Amino acid sequence: MADFDPFTKKEKVPGYGSLDESEVDLEENNEISQLEAGLAGVASGVLKIPEGFVSLGAEIMDATGMSQNAAARVEQAFDTINIFEEVAEEKATGRILEALVQIGVPATAGAKIATKLATKALQAKKAGTYVNLRGKNIRKGMKQVYKLNDKARVARFGAAVVGGAAGEVFVGDAESIGTFGDAFDIGPTQLDLEESQDPKEDAGRKLLNRLKFGADSIMYFPFIYGATKGIGKVAQFGKDLAFSSSKINKAIDTTAGFVRPTSNKPEAMFLAKNAEEAGKAADSNFAMEQVKRIDKEVGKMYPSVKTLFNKGLREQYTKQQDQFYKDLKELMFEGDLSKKIGDTNLSKKLQKQMKNGGLNSKSQSIIFDSIYNTRQKFVSLVETIKEGSTGAVTLPKDVRKLSGLMGDRLKIMLGGTYKIFQNPYVDSLTGYKPSDQSINKVKDILKRHGERHGRDLSEDQLSYRVNEILDSAIKFTPKTQLPSFKMTDLTIGAKTPDVRKNFVQTLSKKNKNGDAATEIVGKGSKAFRELFGEVDDARESIYSGIGLLSNLAKRSEFIDDVLRANDEALEKGTRKLFYADKNEAIKQLGAGGLNKIVSLDDTLEGMFKNGVLVNRLKGLHTTQEIADSFEAVNKLSNFFVKEGKVANAYKYVFLYPKAGAQVAKTVLSPTTHVRNFLSASAFSVANGTLFTNPALVLKAMNKARRSVQLGVRSPEAMKEYRRLLELGVVNTSTKMGDYQALLRDIELNPDGGFSTNVFKRMLQKLSRATKPAQDLYTAEDDVYKIYNYWVEKERLADAYLKAGIKKTATQLEEEAANIVRNTVPNYAYVSDIVKGLRSTPFGNFASFPTAIMNSAVGIGSRILKEMRHSKPTKGSNMLPMVFETGKGLVKNDNPLYGIGMKRLIGASAAFGSIGVGLGEAFKSITGTTDEQEAALERWVAPYEVGDKKFISHKTNADGKKEYYYQNWSNNNAYDYLEQPFRTILRSVQEGIESDEQLMPGFIKGIGTAFSRALEPFTSESIAPEAIIDIIIRDGETDTGRKLYTESTPIEDKARITMEHLLETQVPFSKSQLSRIYYAAKGLPDPKGNIYDLENELPGLLGWRLIKINPIKGLEFKITGYDQKRRNDTREFTGGDTRLLSSPSTKEEVIRQFFVTNKALFETQKNMHLDLKAANQFDVEDADLAAVFEERNRSSKEYGPLFEGIFKPYVPSEGIIEKFNRKSEEFQASNPGYENPFEAASDTIIEMINEFAGADLNKGFDFDLSDFTSEMDEQIELGDTFDPFKSSALPPTPMPSQEAIQTATVMPAAGAMNQGLTNTENALLSEEEKQIRLRQRGLA
Repeated sequence: MADFDPFTKKEKVPGYGSLDESEVDLEENNEISQLEAGLAGVASGVLKIPEGFVSLGAEIMDATGMSQNAAARVEQAFDTINIFEEVAEEKATGRILEALVQIGVPATAGAKIATKLATKALQAKKAGTYVNLRGKNIRKGMKQVYKLNDKARVARFGAAVVGGAAGEVFVGDAESIGTFGDAFDIGPTQLDLEESQDPKEDAGRKLLNRLKFGADSIMYFPFIYGATKGIGKVAQFGKDLAFSSSKINKAIDTTAGFVRPTSNKPEAMFLAKNAEEAGKAADSNFAMEQVKRIDKEVGKMYPSVKTLFNKGLREQYTKQQDQFYKDLKELMFEGDLSKKIGDTNLSKKLQKQMKNGGLNSKSQSIIFDSIYNTRQKFVSLVETIKEGSTGAVTLPKDVRKLSGLMGDRLKIMLGGTYKIFQNPYVDSLTGYKPSDQSINKVKDILKRHGERHGRDLSEDQLSYRVNEILDSAIKFTPKTQLPSFKMTDLTIGAKTPDVRKNFVQTLSKKNKNGDAATEIVGKGSKAFRELFGEVDDARESIYSGIGLLSNLAKRSEFIDDVLRANDEALEKGTRKLFYADKNEAIKQLGAGGLNKIVSLDDTLEGMFKNGVLVNRLKGLHTTQEIADSFEAVNKLSNFFVKEGKVANAYKYVFLYPKAGAQVAKTVLSPTTHVRNFLSASAFSVANGTLFTNPALVLKAMNKARRSVQLGVRSPEAMKEYRRLLELGVVNTSTKMGDYQALLRDIELNPDGGFSTNVFKRMLQKLSRATKPAQDLYTAEDDVYKIYNYWVEKERLADAYLKAGIKKTATQLEEEAANIVRNTVPNYAYVSDIVKGLRSTPFGNFASFPTAIMNSAVGIGSRILKEMRHSKPTKGSNMLPMVFETGKGLVKNDNPLYGIGMKRLIGASAAFGSIGVGLGEAFKSITGTTDEQEAALERWVAPYEVGDKKFISHKTNADGKKEYYYQNWSNNNAYDYLEQPFRTILRSVQEGIESDEQLMPGFIKGIGTAFSRALEPFTSESIAPEAIIDIIIRDGETDTGRKLYTESTPIEDKARITMEHLLETQVPFSKSQLSRIYYAAKGLPDPKGNIYDLENELPGLLGWRLIKINPIKGLEFKITGYDQKRRNDTREFTGGDTRLLSSPSTKEEVIRQFFVTNKALFETQKNMHLDLKAANQFDVEDADLAAVFEERNRSSKEYGPLFEGIFKPYVPSEGIIEKFNRKSEEFQASNPGYENPFEAASDTIIEMINEFAGADLNKGFDFDLSDFTSEMDEQIELGDTFDPFKSSALPPTPMPSQEAIQTATVMPAAGAMNQGLTNTENALLSEEEKQIRLRQRGLA
């Protein structure tokens, strides 16, 4: 039998040393899962609690000399008892849970005991102090009580902290867990891990470590406590924090507003505003339905296919169709709008036209029904404007006349839009151009107007005035209003030369009572309408008319909602939103001067200036924030898109490309559509709506299928969808919300110049062309929301019925809708600050991860509401059976308990267990291991690190395995919630592999997880990133890839720049299409890569099989390694240290040399671990070494990286010479100055000897204090040199470079080969071979 090497735990074969793991595998593959390790961690942690108590006593006995090695015997005894420890410490979950149990139980017990003792002491003090209070002393005494209560809170808090820390002293695994001092490698709580041979001395060291471990909690607990209290205040006093006079509370509320769905608006205002927007969306959907139904039938009369090659027929059809739509518009406003369309001449004419056009009676009815439905909608909206939802209000006479027989007046008010808004006049190439006849008519009006004011205008002046009117109308008029324009005041001596006019005001008549009529009358009005290109088309009138009236009607309902909320607050005796008395508003809302109180008469003046809506808010006062929330204005977004040349330039450079990139990479990408649809299914899983009656599942699915908006559906389905719009259930996609809001931002305050309109028109055309794809994207999101809504509604009805609770249909609808709004990602529930990121160069659909977090919180809140017992209990109040106070064990009385349990199971599955389960199943099927999963993280693109990936393999023609992976995270909607936990576990697992303490890996993982979590909000957006690469980074990407160099020809540089920018605007992925092309052709790409179609095509569905190719990736790894190594060595003399630029000391040189080697160790360690990771995918060291050889690297350079041997930095002769020259220069002005490098040389040589050969598989187990025992203890790592405070040291002989090189461990000639592997013999230099032998005790 072969010998066994105790140093490597492998068999030794004579002549070959210890075999590599690839050569001999002595152990079976008994891999432990994270779940097994986690359970073992809990069990081990429980057993370690008594061990901590007993070992503490043993250590005290050893330290005081009462016994020897008692602590060691205790440890051995518990090692025999604790059979779970070894399993627990194999995986990160086990080790974390083991530590949490050890820390949590003693610390909690200590905190409770200390708090109780402190409370009793304070109570006694109170009783003793105030027992004899009488009469006049009461007021003074009460002040003391309040002071003592404040002190009591502090005292109890302090007692809890100290008690918890005392409890942690009993944690026996302190040195294995580590402290924050260990994590950051600095601070008073950094543990001493150097064991002493003297049992008494070592016991003292362990006791001191326990005290440091306990003290560590005192340092971080206040921060955790403060954060917890802040979150608690937001949860408990969320509605009142905004009105607190405490600056701290106000700051907490402001901070919470960054992420809170309501932002900084009161909940009543938030809900009312959402209802207003939802109502307008429903009305817009109604208008869309009527127009599409009309369009479809009219299209049968004038089929475009017949005119495809017949210009004459096409012109004839166009003329007839335009006249038909014009007549249809006239019919829509004919007679009493509240009644059915009569048998009029116009209706007969249209009926005859339709019959002659080949339309049957059904098609004719569809068109007439759409016109009638629109008339009814007009009437309904006008009635809402007149009366609101709280009763009749007084309106101006003309507005009251809009209903009933006022169809002609409504036609004038709503009758159409204008061509000038569709194709701006200022674009002389393709825009709208008024006819000469219409221009001349307006000139005649202006000329007569000038003559009346004593001015004779020339032809040039008249042309100037017409152009002025056209330009200003484009700039200032919303599309839903009559044109408003700027014109010169022709009155002689006018104070304001330019005045804004709306031609309703300028050219309309007045009624006898002096009120301005809302109709436009006279030749002048017709001339202006012709100038602007009035569109006589029923379709435009439906869209614009319903849009205008809906804005007014829903605003009226919004005002009703907020006033109702104000009245309800008055009835309940709670804080109102508005107060008539300003002093009362200051008292209730002013927050001690922190909130500004304003009059709504001033802030909302513009809302009521047209006189249509009655100001029911007149005379009320509120805060500035509440007043601002009347308008859906995003301050952050407005800051970036406000008027001005700089803002316009910013929009053209960043926001237009950003919008183009977003639509290209989302709605125009088939891959994104598949991911969107599949990943959205997780929302149903998370809410447990799939775990219900199969009949209900099928019913809800059918409802969703029927009403989801893929074109115009049946009238019943459209009505159902509009109801869901009103409830805020559908059309709330976060990504579409961001994109569509960005388009609106870009269109705000357009410049009106030629370039502006070109860009604007391009985006409008892009938006129209991609509308079907946008609708599909929204439908993919809607289908699961509709499904969830119907399941929630039905199971709520069932649960309430069984419990004997009566609910109306409307109540059930609203509760089901409220559940879906809060538990499924919803754009309306994203905070304003996050929404505003859309108009910055940062963030890629930042609203989505925010909505995911909000929905997770909503699911958790709903579970609590559905599972809590209604009465006080002892212990948990969410179990099926609870201990009710005063009754004992009873059944949980929550009628929704079953729903809550299903939601809890679903959330657990969606938030993690599905991914874990699929991963374990995949590993079981493919035979992959945890080690391979960890290794893969080193060979994927940086943006994929931390994602959940599944590894598979297949055998190629040569009989070798080829490994592939698929990224699960891309298809998992809730991956954003899972990823931080995976990141922390991965970091801790890396520490386990390196035999490090738990805390450093844990803290590193938290930092990395936090950084990754911020990426959607802080990373550069797709298109702006490409622009920044060109303009700011001068042709270099953020990953360091050079697009071109200074030597690149100008024509190539232009081509590369254009390709780089256009790539962001092209649907699909250029690289993806390229791979599919070469795979289909069976050809290698320009870089020689071979692709398989079977691996690439699934990528269109988001499931691309990506080959794991460490050989190819090593090229990039070596480049990165070289860069990091150069940066590491610069730490010695470069960077901020200025060792060679200003006088420095021996201590600073030693410190920087240590810092340099520590950084270099991490760089070499990472490359070593990369090479080891490659071995996990059957890549041979020889193949990896070949890549180094191709890069002209010698085995002496790369050999230690394979074997895990650290090669420390040794200063070159050039560096030593620079120190000599600089020292001579400094000595000229300071004769006592010594050469710091010469003074530090002995210590540097000592460091090199100690560092050389350190194991790269472990941590950098050195401390600066190991080499500075004789240095001043006050020098810390962060200190800088002060030449006025330092004293010169006597000069010592300067070491030569040869002496330094010799100081590294040099082997004897002909180093022995026994005890080395074949790889080590092939790759290592003689010096490195000797180091390896010395590590194994063989030299």
